[in-house]
Amino acid sequence: MRDDDPILTPKELLQYRRITGTLQDFPPPETVIFAPQKSLANYVLRKYSTRAIKGFLGELYLLKMGNGKIALSTGFGIGSPVIAGLTDEFIALGVKQFVLIGLAGGLQENLSAGSMLLSTGAIRGEGVTRHYLPPGEIVESSGMILNRVSDALSHKNIGFEKGITWTTDAPFREVRRDVLRYQQRGILAVDMEAAAMLGVARSYGLAACAAFCIADSLANGVWSMSEDLRLAQANLAVLFDIIYETLK
Repeated sequence: MRDDDPILTPKELLQYRRITGTLQDFPPPETVIFAPQKSLANYVLRKYSTRAIKGFLGELYLLKMGNGKIALSTGFGIGSPVIAGLTDEFIALGVKQFVLIGLAGGLQENLSAGSMLLSTGAIRGEGVTRHYLPPGEIVESSGMILNRVSDALSHKNIGFEKGITWTTDAPFREVRRDVLRYQQRGILAVDMEAAAMLGVARSYGLAACAAFCIADSLANGVWSMSEDLRLAQANLAVLFDIIYETLK
């Protein structure tokens, strides 16, 4: 073993869970869709027939339509470390591609509550990706998934934006100079998970992308929150249905 090899690997952890009976054996899904927001998870569980799988942080459900090839991961909290760890574990399980569907803060004036966007890549403002990737500012989304989802949204005449987003670990330290600088560069929005998920997947050569609905705005260095998030929550469901149909 080399000095820079990890002491604990996801495969070892999954094997431990199997031995102790906390992780059941099941055919791994091909795709995991992460849904941090409870409203979206509730929508999916109401609409789709699912099978709950125990043994992972939060909740994991196989969607029965499509023979369990797509799974929903939810209830795990927020932030880059948790989604990075789950992505690594799911890769060890045999998952081949990942999608994040969540809420984000808009950085551009034309984005309001409910606006949909596809992230072509995320600025690595978190602390996880340096453990998985060489130094760099941005980790890119999978062009293959992006193009398929983009085409599906366009085919249904659903408006959306597409561009770079920014991932941070510290929502209360999104300082004005950074927000204005990213706004001037055309960065669309800020979130707390995308770069980590994209970075872990990319380190294994696997496909991943992120899609968002805007919940609040930081444009021009002023924070404002919508008093009604029903449109944003409804559009999360629209994104899920489109992405599910595209990938199943």
